[in-house]
Amino acid sequence: MKKSELPVARPRCEASSVQVVRLGHGANCSSIGCVIDTLFVTALAGGAIFAAIVAALAEEPVIVVNPPREDDRDVEAPSRDEA
Repeated sequence: MKKSELPVARPRCEASSVQVVRLGHGANCSSIGCVIDTLFVTALAGGAIFAAIVAALAEEPVIVVNPPREDDRDVEAPSRDEA
């Protein structure tokens, strides 16, 4: 490898040049990026909670597809002992 192809070393970052160190999720994103990320996660969680509540409170009407005829009699199934 030629000398001109070698990567150039960057100078070290001094502590005096660091203004803020952010920790956690999305630490290096811009302010608007964090807001959009938070809104997305909040909307996702809210939608999941809303869907769970709607599913728990839903009432489904019972529809009888083939109602029994008047001449049909109830026939009991044989018990396990007889089978």
